[in-house]
Amino acid sequence: MLRKLSIRNAKRQSREYSLYFITLACTVSFMYAFNTLVFSDMLKTFSGAEILPYMIVAASLLVVLVMGWIVGYMTNFILKKRSRELSIYMLSGIPNRSVSRLVFYDNTLIGAFAFALGLPVGILLSQILESVLDHMFGIKYTFRVHFSWNATGLTLLYFLSILLRAIRKNRKWVRKISVHDLLMFDRQNEKSPVTGNASAAVVLVISVLSGCMGVFLITTLPLGDGYDILIGIICLALFLIGFFQSIPAFLVTHFAGRTEWKYRHNRLVIFREFTAKIRSTSAVLGVLSVLFMLSLTFMGIGTSVYMIADQHVEQRVFDIMILHQSELYDFASYENTLRSNFPIRSCHSYGIYTDEKDDFLTVRNRVITDTGSGDIFLYKEYKYDTYMRQSDYQKLREMLGYHSVSLDPSLCYVHCMPALENAFQSLIRERDDLNRAGYSFAADGIFCEPFNQMETYGNGWDYCVIVPDAAVNRMKVLYSLLAVITESPLDSSDSKRLMQLCDGLVPLERNVAVSTWVDDIDLGATSLLQDADYLTGRWGDQDNLVIYYSMAICLFYLALIFEIIGSAILATQILSDREKTRRQDHILSRLGMNEKLITQLNNRRFTLIFLLPLLPAFMISGSFVYIIALKMRSAVFHLNAMDNHLWIMRALGISYIFFILLYGIYYIAVQEASIRRS
Repeated sequence: MLRKLSIRNAKRQSREYSLYFITLACTVSFMYAFNTLVFSDMLKTFSGAEILPYMIVAASLLVVLVMGWIVGYMTNFILKKRSRELSIYMLSGIPNRSVSRLVFYDNTLIGAFAFALGLPVGILLSQILESVLDHMFGIKYTFRVHFSWNATGLTLLYFLSILLRAIRKNRKWVRKISVHDLLMFDRQNEKSPVTGNASAAVVLVISVLSGCMGVFLITTLPLGDGYDILIGIICLALFLIGFFQSIPAFLVTHFAGRTEWKYRHNRLVIFREFTAKIRSTSAVLGVLSVLFMLSLTFMGIGTSVYMIADQHVEQRVFDIMILHQSELYDFASYENTLRSNFPIRSCHSYGIYTDEKDDFLTVRNRVITDTGSGDIFLYKEYKYDTYMRQSDYQKLREMLGYHSVSLDPSLCYVHCMPALENAFQSLIRERDDLNRAGYSFAADGIFCEPFNQMETYGNGWDYCVIVPDAAVNRMKVLYSLLAVITESPLDSSDSKRLMQLCDGLVPLERNVAVSTWVDDIDLGATSLLQDADYLTGRWGDQDNLVIYYSMAICLFYLALIFEIIGSAILATQILSDREKTRRQDHILSRLGMNEKLITQLNNRRFTLIFLLPLLPAFMISGSFVYIIALKMRSAVFHLNAMDNHLWIMRALGISYIFFILLYGIYYIAVQEASIRRS
């Protein structure tokens, strides 16, 4: 009998709490999709991708902890709504132990249905996630349906950990509770620890101080090693929880005595319902606001990391670059090997030159110092300005598909990072005697498109002076390059194959450098440590890119899970009052209020409740993301490679749009459900 009753109850509960049921299924889907990356063969082709599975497992464990609390709360919430039903079972002679077993069966069936529904969706999501990863690394995506037993087993383990923890807790509760407590349980509201205006004011002041401390720690980072961020997040979470513990008393005090305000435009109905709801669920609203704050923050930081990584790739405009030191080199053998084994669209070999002048280098160093963009690191190859021939520059622009520019063969030009444009323009205008090999500079001859200048051993470091071809006859060859554009993007496996095909070709590791000394004189550091040719290009620094993209993926994973959890709890809380709302709507209708106005008042109340935990989360997360994004950019780029601060606004805008779209689905679902049940 208990099993038949469990099946009936599970069906009824899945209908009554459909949004919660769907949220469990969505959690399973996201877990499976991201767990497929843990066992993905695709990641094995990426050097440095070994960290991603560990990051996903760590993120999943955090999800398990949060979901364990959320599921425990929601199952307790469902039991509260079923308290009279359970008390009837007990009055009918069914012992507590059997009732607790019935609850166990109910929750197990709901969990099994959610897992069975979420798994097929997770398989589809895993393909979408794989296509995103392929796009990140420039790999052509091929659709294929793949089921992973390993990912399924790991997802089931996580899900059972979440579900069994909550079920075990509620079974103990059912076994101990009395019939009287069950009968009165659904009438109990949340017991707030804050009562009275004085207590509310104290809690509000403490929470504000906690929030200020969190902002201070995140902004200044006085502790280091990430402790500032962790403690700062905890302080901000305490601020939100304290804020929602004190806000009900504040609202009642501030608005209750304003008679004219309350009785105008039917505000009394909304005010009474709104304040009653937030007073009875203030702790829940605080937790939801923390979840939304974390979701928005993770999504914003994840978007910022993705944009930084994309900027890395965008600045490295050539798919393959081969460097030869100290002389012009005939790259014909490399070209033949490349054309025989890879789809080559175009290639060009050229030299980077230098002399003993450093006018632009001095300005570049001053800009770095003045803006605090980073430390000035001395490379022996960059003690003076670097140069390129006009004919080589024109050819490279043509390869990259840039618009054609007309260069005067009697003038010099500059191609530089955008952060240096104004400073170089001022130098050219202020120095009438500025020239190279007797050639003066064009007044408006500065170009700033991506040109492989963000790092060393490209087309200069941050800048390169474009001089007439004849001018380089008086200069020294710093190094020569072969730049290649391929028909389709290459990955790390292609780079390894190229090095196997070409003897003496080694990867360029810019993050490794040693100092060079001659007669006790420090000539500067160098990354060219071997007597060999060096391979680099768009995906040459793939290890760092994998770290960036892995971080973005895990942050989005956590952001989506936290948002759907918080949204489902909020929606379920609102819909749980449907009987009470129906009775109140009936009373208002009997008093003469038309149905359209009643629906409008309910929608306004829903809107206020949906906005209340979201508004402080928006403000805090926006500031948090702005601060962290600036620090990440400064840590990655020694010169700002991104347009002022608008890129952060774009990152925030993208994350907020994604958040609002998903949040809006729950809001619309609540409205539709309330209309159907009215």
